[in-house]
Amino acid sequence: MSNSPTPPETKQPGTSAVITPGRTALAGLTMGALGVVFGDIGTSPLYAFRQGFVVPGADSVTSPAIFGLISLFFWTLVTVIGIKYCFFILRADNRGEGGIFALLALLPNPDDPRVSKLPMTYIVVALTGAALLYADGLITPAISTLSALEGLKGRVSPVGGAERWVFTEGMIMGGALLVLMGLFAIQRMGTHFIGRLFGPVMLGWFVVIGVLGGVSVARTPEVLYALNPVYIADAVTASFSATITVLGAAMLCISGGEALYADLGHFGRKPIVLAWYGVAMPGLLLNYLGQGALLMRDHHAITNPFYALAPEWAVVPLVALATAAAIIASQAIITGMFSLTHAAILMGFLPRLRVVHTSDNSSQIYVPAINSIAVVLVCLVVLTFETSDSLAHAYGLSVAGGMVIVTLLYALLMRGHRGWGVVRFWMFIGIFLTIDLLFFATNAFKIPSGGWLTLVVAAALLYVMLTWLRGRQVMTERFSRQMLGYDHLLNSLQTHPVPRVTGTAVFITPQAEGLPPTLLHHLKHNKVLHEQVVIMSVQSTSVPFVPAEEQVIATELRDGFWTLTARHGFLQAADVPRMVRMAAEQGLEASEGTTTYFLGRTIVTPRGRSRMPAFQKRTFCWLAQISSNNPLYFSIPPGRMIELGVQIDV
Repeated sequence: MSNSPTPPETKQPGTSAVITPGRTALAGLTMGALGVVFGDIGTSPLYAFRQGFVVPGADSVTSPAIFGLISLFFWTLVTVIGIKYCFFILRADNRGEGGIFALLALLPNPDDPRVSKLPMTYIVVALTGAALLYADGLITPAISTLSALEGLKGRVSPVGGAERWVFTEGMIMGGALLVLMGLFAIQRMGTHFIGRLFGPVMLGWFVVIGVLGGVSVARTPEVLYALNPVYIADAVTASFSATITVLGAAMLCISGGEALYADLGHFGRKPIVLAWYGVAMPGLLLNYLGQGALLMRDHHAITNPFYALAPEWAVVPLVALATAAAIIASQAIITGMFSLTHAAILMGFLPRLRVVHTSDNSSQIYVPAINSIAVVLVCLVVLTFETSDSLAHAYGLSVAGGMVIVTLLYALLMRGHRGWGVVRFWMFIGIFLTIDLLFFATNAFKIPSGGWLTLVVAAALLYVMLTWLRGRQVMTERFSRQMLGYDHLLNSLQTHPVPRVTGTAVFITPQAEGLPPTLLHHLKHNKVLHEQVVIMSVQSTSVPFVPAEEQVIATELRDGFWTLTARHGFLQAADVPRMVRMAAEQGLEASEGTTTYFLGRTIVTPRGRSRMPAFQKRTFCWLAQISSNNPLYFSIPPGRMIELGVQIDV
């Protein structure tokens, strides 16, 4: 049986699945989408609404402010999530896969589909969007978990008799750390397991917050007048500080919206859209309306309007449910980071890290290194900011920046390759990019009070990705200088023959043409060749999945020499032994028991003469050292592999 991961559905570039799931499967995928995709945006009612008032006190809660904030929240959710993402962005799938790198891979000219041929500006913009998503991935788990547990703040423990104690900020912070460490610990079980576990919980969450909000609206139905968009103008023109505050809060209400596109490959467009319109959107809108209705009745509820919606006896159970929802919110962004990392590795933007496929669906993955780094950094974020109110100032900038970049790249794709005319292109830009830029500019004012965290994390990750990209380019140039043509070696072997031993030797190289240095080193030192020599070029393409019939091209040269060109999608594993077996249909006969794989162990030093600054050279050398061992990446059994050292000075 082939070990090659294959997509769960038959898909074409830029289209939805040709084979759609049945009703039972669709219901399961929709439930899974609730458990993975909508956790982040689903927990925004915990903290978003109370952040919309200039002064955190009852004096700032007025009917015009309430109406303006509700109206802004409603139309932001409808416009950005309901229209831009559901009707536009989710259609830009790359053979079913979504995310910033899948979108980037759709941009090259069809005549030359290599991502490396894109203008560097496009690549830098996409890498910036990816870096912002990683920054979001460190903030989302912290703010969601803290805001959920803060419902206990100041409450008396129900146990302990006369010695009952009050929940303090320190206790809440400690509880958040325990919850987060537990969440990251279960990531190895896989998205499929987590989605099945959390889907019903998230369904219950949206039903509960919708009911709480609906009951409050029934008591004060006048709040429904706030859906009139005219009230938005009153909210954003009251004062400069009011404009910054309410727009920043509106950004919080759509935080997690980018997960719809990042997790597209896990569930597909239809289940995500159904989950949004059928469950998530009604629950969110009812809850925000309910919080507004509550504040119209009691301005002092601004301290924590979400928990104030519930009766006193239901607060503790609601905290438990909110904590579960916060875990799911964190899961949405963690899943997105794993998918993003996998795509970045296969497209050459990050070093080769170990990637674990957690199910038969190759899109469901776990990256141990990213998981370990993230849990440490998220805990540091919690210890640094301590409360969700403090973290709210750091939140939003990464979400807004990522949305700006996705909108821009999508518009370029539609204009360049999907036939959009000038009018349609500028209408889309004029509406959606203007909204995104407005949110981004608003959140830029939060940089001194917490937004700096987003900039620091994003800048560090952007530096790493650009360094790896530039270093690989320099290495490719160095390798090219050492390359010899096939004819040169074959002619030399005719005049100076060497002993041949039984079996097949497969020399793996990233270059499409020329002899790999490993073959020349082997011949120089061992002075012997196998009866059959295969020079195998393994390359990742700009599509998520390459059909089996297009993955391997075998060409026989002479004297037992073959070239083998192997291509895999950027979401497929580079399973070299399987690809060699596939070449048997084209005449290459290689027995597994007599085949040996030769890999180059590249030793990178900063002593070369290149335009890379010295500190960037050292960074690249360090990244090269932590890159995963080639046998793991190529799925080669250790007992059938020989490594030969190759030194490259960058």
